Amino acid sequence: MFCIKCGQQLPDDANFCAACGNKVDEETEGKYIDKAVEVVHFINDGEFDQIVEQLNENMKAKLTSEQLAAITPVLEESGSYKGIKKQSVQEKDGIIIVVLVGEYSEEDRIYTVSYDEDDRIAGLFVQ
Repeated sequence: MFCIKCGQQLPDDANFCAACGNKVDEETEGKYIDKAVEVVHFINDGEFDQIVEQLNENMKAKLTSEQLAAITPVLEESGSYKGIKKQSVQEKDGIIIVVLVGEYSEEDRIYTVSYDEDDRIAGLFVQ
Protein backbone atom coordinates (compact mmCIF):
# COMPACT_ATOMS: atom_id res chain seq x y z
CA MET A 1 0.00 0.00 0.00
CA PHE A 2 1.21 3.52 -0.77
CA CYS A 3 0.33 6.97 0.58
CA ILE A 4 -2.03 8.68 -1.86
CA LYS A 5 -0.50 12.08 -1.03
CA CYS A 6 3.28 11.52 -1.10
CA GLY A 7 3.70 8.03 -2.58
CA GLN A 8 5.55 6.59 0.42
CA GLN A 9 5.19 2.81 0.79
CA LEU A 10 3.17 1.98 3.91
CA PRO A 11 2.66 -1.09 6.06
CA ASP A 12 -0.71 -2.74 5.37
CA ASP A 13 -1.99 -1.86 8.85
CA ALA A 14 -1.04 1.86 8.70
CA ASN A 15 -3.64 4.49 9.58
CA PHE A 16 -1.39 7.46 8.79
CA CYS A 17 1.61 8.02 6.55
CA ALA A 18 4.79 8.27 8.62
CA ALA A 19 6.37 10.50 5.94
CA CYS A 20 3.70 13.19 5.49
CA GLY A 21 1.03 12.48 8.13
CA ASN A 22 -1.75 11.96 5.60
CA LYS A 23 -4.62 9.72 6.74
CA VAL A 24 -4.66 6.48 4.77
CA ASP A 25 -7.79 6.19 2.65
CA GLU A 26 -7.91 2.62 1.37
CA GLU A 27 -11.38 3.07 -0.14
CA THR A 28 -10.23 5.91 -2.43
CA GLU A 29 -7.04 4.06 -3.32
CA GLY A 30 -9.02 0.91 -4.19
CA LYS A 31 -11.53 2.86 -6.28
CA TYR A 32 -8.85 4.40 -8.50
CA ILE A 33 -6.84 1.20 -8.80
CA ASP A 34 -9.99 -0.59 -9.98
CA LYS A 35 -10.72 2.16 -12.53
CA ALA A 36 -7.16 2.08 -13.87
CA VAL A 37 -7.06 -1.72 -14.03
CA GLU A 38 -10.23 -1.55 -16.12
CA VAL A 39 -8.46 0.83 -18.53
CA VAL A 40 -5.51 -1.59 -18.83
CA HIS A 41 -7.92 -4.43 -19.58
CA PHE A 42 -9.65 -2.32 -22.24
CA ILE A 43 -6.27 -1.58 -23.84
CA ASN A 44 -5.28 -5.24 -23.86
CA ASP A 45 -8.68 -6.29 -25.21
CA GLY A 46 -8.60 -3.64 -27.97
CA GLU A 47 -11.69 -1.88 -26.58
CA PHE A 48 -10.36 1.62 -27.24
CA ASP A 49 -13.83 3.22 -27.58
CA GLN A 50 -14.44 2.30 -23.93
CA ILE A 51 -11.38 4.34 -22.96
CA VAL A 52 -12.33 7.34 -25.10
CA GLU A 53 -15.70 7.46 -23.30
CA GLN A 54 -13.81 7.95 -20.00
CA LEU A 55 -11.52 10.76 -21.21
CA ASN A 56 -12.01 14.34 -20.06
CA GLU A 57 -12.81 16.94 -22.75
CA ASN A 58 -9.19 18.03 -23.16
CA MET A 59 -8.04 14.44 -23.77
CA LYS A 60 -10.98 13.69 -26.09
CA ALA A 61 -9.91 16.61 -28.27
CA LYS A 62 -6.41 15.13 -28.61
CA LEU A 63 -6.80 11.35 -28.55
CA THR A 64 -8.95 9.08 -30.71
CA SER A 65 -9.64 5.36 -30.62
CA GLU A 66 -7.50 4.98 -33.72
CA GLN A 67 -4.55 6.68 -32.03
CA LEU A 68 -4.97 4.47 -28.97
CA ALA A 69 -4.93 1.42 -31.21
CA ALA A 70 -1.38 2.33 -32.26
CA ILE A 71 -0.19 0.75 -28.98
CA THR A 72 -1.30 -2.71 -30.15
CA PRO A 73 1.96 -3.71 -31.91
CA VAL A 74 3.99 -2.67 -28.85
CA LEU A 75 1.83 -4.77 -26.56
CA GLU A 76 2.02 -7.72 -28.94
CA GLU A 77 5.82 -7.57 -28.64
CA SER A 78 5.40 -7.77 -24.85
CA GLY A 79 3.76 -11.17 -25.15
CA SER A 80 0.55 -12.37 -23.57
CA TYR A 81 -0.99 -10.23 -20.85
CA LYS A 82 -1.03 -11.94 -17.45
CA GLY A 83 -2.36 -9.24 -15.13
CA ILE A 84 -1.29 -6.44 -12.81
CA LYS A 85 1.87 -7.08 -10.82
CA LYS A 86 2.25 -3.82 -8.83
CA GLN A 87 0.17 -0.73 -8.22
CA SER A 88 0.35 2.64 -6.51
CA VAL A 89 -1.89 5.69 -6.16
CA GLN A 90 -0.87 9.25 -5.48
CA GLU A 91 -2.69 12.59 -5.37
CA LYS A 92 -0.98 15.71 -6.69
CA ASP A 93 -2.72 19.08 -6.97
CA GLY A 94 -6.18 17.50 -7.19
CA ILE A 95 -5.15 14.92 -9.79
CA ILE A 96 -5.17 11.23 -8.84
CA ILE A 97 -2.27 9.36 -10.46
CA VAL A 98 -2.37 5.57 -10.67
CA VAL A 99 0.72 3.63 -11.70
CA LEU A 100 0.29 -0.03 -12.61
CA VAL A 101 2.86 -2.58 -13.71
CA GLY A 102 1.30 -4.90 -16.25
CA GLU A 103 2.85 -8.34 -16.38
CA TYR A 104 3.37 -9.88 -19.80
CA SER A 105 5.08 -13.10 -20.85
CA GLU A 106 8.00 -11.30 -22.54
CA GLU A 107 8.28 -7.78 -21.09
CA ASP A 108 6.38 -5.87 -18.40
CA ARG A 109 4.71 -2.54 -19.21
CA ILE A 110 4.12 0.44 -16.92
CA TYR A 111 0.75 2.17 -17.19
CA THR A 112 0.12 5.62 -15.73
CA VAL A 113 -3.51 6.76 -15.64
CA SER A 114 -4.39 10.20 -14.23
CA TYR A 115 -7.88 11.24 -13.13
CA ASP A 116 -9.20 14.79 -12.78
CA GLU A 117 -11.57 16.12 -10.12
CA ASP A 118 -14.53 14.79 -12.15
CA ASP A 119 -13.05 11.24 -12.21
CA ARG A 120 -12.38 11.53 -15.94
CA ILE A 121 -9.11 10.35 -17.48
CA ALA A 122 -6.83 13.39 -17.72
CA GLY A 123 -3.70 11.51 -18.75
CA LEU A 124 -2.73 8.09 -20.07
CA PHE A 125 0.81 6.83 -20.59
CA VAL A 126 2.13 3.38 -21.46
CA GLN A 127 5.80 2.64 -21.19
